[in-house]
Amino acid sequence: MGPRRAIIAVYALSWVGIICIIGAIVLAPLLKVRHPQLSGFLYVLFAPFCHQIPARCFPLAGFPLAVCARCFGIYAGFGAGLILYPFRRGFREVLPPAMRAFLLISGSIAIDVAGNMLRLWDSSSWLRFGLAVLWGTFLPFFFVTGLVDAWDQVRRRQREPEARGAVRS
Repeated sequence: MGPRRAIIAVYALSWVGIICIIGAIVLAPLLKVRHPQLSGFLYVLFAPFCHQIPARCFPLAGFPLAVCARCFGIYAGFGAGLILYPFRRGFREVLPPAMRAFLLISGSIAIDVAGNMLRLWDSSSWLRFGLAVLWGTFLPFFFVTGLVDAWDQVRRRQREPEARGAVRS
């Protein structure tokens, strides 16, 4: 599989993954009344990744989403980044993104997290969400690039013994 096909495959699988994740986050509160066991399973599924403090979660149908506003923003931002990916990078070559912009955005979310943890301020859910969307938008550019690069390295290692065997013969 060439680089173009590998990039498209990883990109498409990333879409499937983020749609499933965001769908599960939104379904958890929607299923709470009619299917409480399935709803509970979805909340438990996200518990290792998010504190799920109800006051920090956006409500839907009278119940909190399965993740807090910041986590939801990261997932929503990842989806936004996937929308932007073909326009910014295309599918021809694997290029890592510039680190400066990512570090700037990472710094802003890190400062907000630190300020909240140290109780210097209490950011609103919308600010947490907004900063997380900005940060999450950069993630597909690293995620897709990293997975395609890893895939390529595995393929190269698999071909090395064949190449060495061909030289010895």
